[in-house]
Amino acid sequence: MVQNAIVKKIVREGVAEVSLLRQMECGLHCDGACSGCSAKPPQEILALASNDIGAKPGDFVEVEPANRRNISTSVAVFLLPCVGLGAGYVLGTNVLQMGEIAALLPAVLGLAFGFVPAVLMDRAISASKAPEFSILKQLR
Repeated sequence: MVQNAIVKKIVREGVAEVSLLRQMECGLHCDGACSGCSAKPPQEILALASNDIGAKPGDFVEVEPANRRNISTSVAVFLLPCVGLGAGYVLGTNVLQMGEIAALLPAVLGLAFGFVPAVLMDRAISASKAPEFSILKQLR
């Protein structure tokens, strides 16, 4: 998904820190004249982006996510907890011969266990200093 950002600073050669702009109805093209604008995000979202075009601090740029781990991250975050929930429920009802209400405990434990890979991947991504985005072009 392509989105707009502002280059905040150059971190190192070929890597910049960008402030991601949320997509708003007005497009945030007011150049700061709307000081009381409720559409502006309350906090900055900062990320690292590969800067192959040589953008400088203050430039408005268009960025896209780096396509390194999108599929594996999606599987870890969405599919594994669902599989854990289902497996825990089947384990509780069929293998452990629990009633339907009692089988909710292994189902919830399976759901929690399914979130473990997502948490570990989040920590690994946060610890790495690799760019999460790529700068495509300068807008203005």
